[in-house]
Amino acid sequence: MSDQYRRAQADPEEIIKAARRRARAASSRRRSLVGDAAADAPAFDGNLAVQPETVPIDLPPVEAPAAPQRETVVIPRTKTAERPAARPAPEPVEVPRPAFVGGIVGLVVAGIVGLLLLNTVINEDAYHLQELRTQANELDQTEQALADELTNLNSPNNLEAEASRFGMVHPDMVTFLYLPDGETVEVPWNEE
Repeated sequence: MSDQYRRAQADPEEIIKAARRRARAASSRRRSLVGDAAADAPAFDGNLAVQPETVPIDLPPVEAPAAPQRETVVIPRTKTAERPAARPAPEPVEVPRPAFVGGIVGLVVAGIVGLLLLNTVINEDAYHLQELRTQANELDQTEQALADELTNLNSPNNLEAEASRFGMVHPDMVTFLYLPDGETVEVPWNEE
């Protein structure tokens, strides 16, 4: 195991000092809650105030098991070299979960594929629109050519040429009929 993953070794003396400080602080808090009053006096403040009243019961004394005796063993130091200064442990590095990374990669891939499909549909519609515009231009030109041909066929000169081709001739007299009174008027043919 490399040095960067080793934890700093705790000093036993520092641990004992910290435990004693915590015990003194807890004792101080207890005394401030109960105060200097006798043990019989009721507590009006803090967590002790909500506890129910206790009635002493006479029970035979119970012997507490004796705590095992510890032997203190002093290990002599063989080297007089100074210990290197303790370095703080490095911050743990969180490795991203594979499922989360896979989900993010899948989301990015799905987004790219979606954009490509959208782009393809838009381009396909653009090609279709261009074909429709070309077809509309061709139809406009055809309509204009047919309108020109119709105008040409309806011209008086063309009508006269077609009539003479079918054997029609100019009349000598032209008769006009007036509808309100039914009167007829005959007028000689005038080429104008």
